[in-house]
Amino acid sequence: MSKLERLLNLTAALLDTPRALTVDEIHERIPGYPEKEESFRRAFERDKDDLREMGVPIDIVAVPGTNPPQQGYRIEPERYYLTDPGLAPDELAALRLA
Repeated sequence: MSKLERLLNLTAALLDTPRALTVDEIHERIPGYPEKEESFRRAFERDKDDLREMGVPIDIVAVPGTNPPQQGYRIEPERYYLTDPGLAPDELAALRLA
C-alpha cells in the first residue's frame, strides 16, 4: 500500500467517526501501517505531520468513557470541507463542463 493511500484512509477514518479514535483503534482500523508498535507510532506521527502540513485540521480530544482517560484523534467535517460558494445554476453547469 502506498503512503498516499494510507493518508487517504486515515483522513477518511478520522472524518467518518462518531467519536475520536485512540491510537490503538487507528492501528487496528487503518491498513498499511507497520505491525510493530514503535514503527507504527513513528509512521503515524509522520502521517499526522504531513496531513497538517496540507491543511487538514486533525484535532486531539479526550475520548469519552475511557478509564484511564485517553486522547483520541478526529477531523471535524465542518472544519475540513469547503463551504458552499453560492454559485448560480449556470455557473455550476459551466464548472461541471470544465
